[in-house]
Amino acid sequence: MRENLRMGAAKVDVTPPAGLSMAGYSGRTKPAGGTHLPLWARAFVCEQGSMRVALVVVDAVGFSEDTTERIRDAILERTGIAAEGILVATTHTHSGPVTTMFRDNAPDRSYMADLKERLVDAVISASNGLKPVTVGFAQTREPGFHHNRRKDGHPIDSMLGLVRFSGEDGRTVAAWVNYACHPTVLTGTNLYWSPDFPGVVCNELEEAWGGTSAFFNGCLGDVGPYRPQQNFAEVNKVGGGLAGSVRKLAVDVRQTDVTGLDAQQLYCTCPLDTLPTDADLQEQLARTGPDTYQAGWARDQLAMRAAGDAVPDTVRLEVQGFRIGDVSLACFPGQLFGSWGLELRRRWPHDRLLVVNQANAHAGYFPSKEAWDGGGYEVRSAFMFNSDLPAPMTWEAGQRLIDTSLSLA
Repeated sequence: MRENLRMGAAKVDVTPPAGLSMAGYSGRTKPAGGTHLPLWARAFVCEQGSMRVALVVVDAVGFSEDTTERIRDAILERTGIAAEGILVATTHTHSGPVTTMFRDNAPDRSYMADLKERLVDAVISASNGLKPVTVGFAQTREPGFHHNRRKDGHPIDSMLGLVRFSGEDGRTVAAWVNYACHPTVLTGTNLYWSPDFPGVVCNELEEAWGGTSAFFNGCLGDVGPYRPQQNFAEVNKVGGGLAGSVRKLAVDVRQTDVTGLDAQQLYCTCPLDTLPTDADLQEQLARTGPDTYQAGWARDQLAMRAAGDAVPDTVRLEVQGFRIGDVSLACFPGQLFGSWGLELRRRWPHDRLLVVNQANAHAGYFPSKEAWDGGGYEVRSAFMFNSDLPAPMTWEAGQRLIDTSLSLA
């Protein structure tokens, strides 16, 4: 008879000091002046037999592949958990520090070094608290807190998922919430650190149930919150409302024994759009003016070419999968548009699925074919803001991510 899964959970405060640059809005030039709500890193370690995995969720906008690799290496060194079994996801709050490149605004090195150590400490703490758990799963459609921010009425994935782990004493060890929505109730006028509404969801569930709660963001690429106001009261309203929906969802959840644990990494190569010529880059400089992120991207591209750097026409992306009992997690390195989440759910062989975006890399947007044809910020210029790619990924990148993830099923 196979032993039950064991789990440990821990969280650590990763709120930066005031004075560091904030991420999420190109027009916000002033540093943070204080804290609305603390930022947290939440870590979960699962173990069965010789298999161990670690899932970490951080209140941050996103990480580069290099940052994730360094975090994974540090966790491996201190715990022995293999890299393919380590997830480093972010909630994608737009009121956190710069943790990945935003054109001319690089992360603070001291903060990033300290952050890595805190994440490792959280995983170690979770590893030290392993205990047998049962699992409960529930999901429902919840369209009341988000919408397609590009065009109202266009398809998005409104599935609200809950996975709740309890110890032998019946107390909650961990609760995972999965929902697709940009944490952008607060706009670029806000100068206070905040996890935005996902932080309120987690705080309220932890207060109600105990244990450690985490928010895994879903296919949020074209999805934003309903926000008649853009202030802290609205953050509490959205987060509190969503937490209320989760608590209602939990009423009929039945906890069962959980056995079976697996993790996999797969990679796919995705095409870029037509590469710009040097003349195209010069025209971009002239068209947008010298102080825009588009101009900064064009200057960087010209400098890289002058230095003899190769100009890629594809990008390699990681897709990660976990199976915990009969619950699966499909994890993607960026922001898929909502229609991809719907397609994945249609094609996945069972319905106990969490779709996790902003996993292991801040790779940008993955638009649908329809959105690609329609153009706009996410499709044509967002990549200039936070990457060194010479061109945007085409809509086929999203299709390849979905197709690759189905191999994990």
